[in-house]
Amino acid sequence: MTSSCVLCGVLFVITITSITTPVSAVTTVRVKFNQSAALPCEWTCSREATWTPFGNNHVVAQCNQTSCWSEEGFKMFHDEYLKGNLTLTIPAADFSQRKLYTCRCDGRDVNDVRLSIDRRSSLVQLKPGEDLLLDLHVSERVEVIYYHRDSDEQICSVDRSSLHCPAEYTSRTSLTNTVLTLRGVQSTDGGVYIVRDPEEKEDLHIYAVSVEGPKCGGIPVWVVVLVLVLVALLLLSYVLYVKRVFLRK
Repeated sequence: MTSSCVLCGVLFVITITSITTPVSAVTTVRVKFNQSAALPCEWTCSREATWTPFGNNHVVAQCNQTSCWSEEGFKMFHDEYLKGNLTLTIPAADFSQRKLYTCRCDGRDVNDVRLSIDRRSSLVQLKPGEDLLLDLHVSERVEVIYYHRDSDEQICSVDRSSLHCPAEYTSRTSLTNTVLTLRGVQSTDGGVYIVRDPEEKEDLHIYAVSVEGPKCGGIPVWVVVLVLVLVALLLLSYVLYVKRVFLRK
């Protein structure tokens, strides 16, 4: 029953999070998590080409007539720069790199390119008492939404590595780097957990979580119930048989 509810929740969540949004004039490059991304820019520079996050002077990659330099996780190629190809390559894109970037040539803005990463989906099966680990992927503002029993609630939010949770979750949760731990799950904790970026209104990761129901002497409760029902049916059949025999006499 729990698995069915989880699947229904997943379908519901995918439906409400797949609504088409207006497309902006900014070029968007969309890739899957941990895949290579190429942000295009073509211009012939006489001096220097740079890539920076939009509205920020922090340079993540640059090339001039003699060489190229880039931060870890970003690349530009000098032979391509000399041809006027200023493409910024991100070998393994993660959610922390998901933003709008500006390509500049000789100090002039050439174009803006947005890197977007497809949300991730995971199916998690746990036993009662085990811990649920949710990778938030980023340390900036993020929130965790829990869908269950046709309702939803925010169970935690993170703002620059600072964890905030309601009273009922405070004693059960902890944050290590970007991983949120919910300790000692029970069957009532099954459902859909969504890691969401509230500023971009974008879902980063959807977890469909099922927790095994309680057991009776090592045997699942549903098996015990099924056996009891079968025994009851057999007893009822026997009583009806005896009653028919008695009436015939």
